[in-house]
Parts: sequence; structure tokens; C-alpha cells
Amino acid sequence: MLKARLHPHWTGSGYRYSVLFQGELLLERSRDPECDAARALEARGITGKLTLCDGKTGIPRTIIDIERAAKLRTVETGNAPRFRSVTCAEGSHSLETKSEGGEIAPGSTEAA
Repeated sequence: MLKARLHPHWTGSGYRYSVLFQGELLLERSRDPECDAARALEARGITGKLTLCDGKTGIPRTIIDIERAAKLRTVETGNAPRFRSVTCAEGSHSLETKSEGGEIAPGSTEAA
């Protein structure tokens, strides 16, 4: 199984996360490290399961399926964060929420 390390950074308005994968900086200051890391790895042709571990302790925090998580983004709701499907228009880097489905039930042991 693939492993990456999460390193939190407090910005005054919330945490942002850097992700190290195989000793290389994969992401810097992401609000959504699981989904952003999945998209970055998928763009490199890497698929399968990814274990995101605490940067200091190495304790596993989240296990994601790269291909599934790459199609999601995290959205803050009134009660808890939720996963939503995203689509990217050709030539655009903006994300749009799909109108139907795409939500993963809270309490799921796997992010994607």
C-alpha cells in the first residue's frame, strides 16, 4: 500500500496541509489534502489505495482509493464535512458540484 505524510500548518483561519509522498512534496497548504493528493497522484498515473499518515508520529489517519477520491472534494456543511462529486470543464481549473448524487455518508471508515 502507498503511504503519504500529512503536515498541518495553522494559518490563523484554519489548518492547511502539506503532503509528502515518497520523500517529495506533493501538495502545499491544501484545505482538502485527501482529494487534492488523489488528483495529483492520478495525474502521475498512480492508482490504488493511499494511506495518509500523521507527519510527526506516522500514525495512519485516512485510507483513500486514489481513483475514487480524485473525483471528489470536501465541502463544509452545517453539521460535518461531506464529500461531493466534482467536474472540471475542459481548459478550466474551477470545480463545479454535480447536481445529483456524489455524497458519501458520514461515518464511513474510508474517505473514498
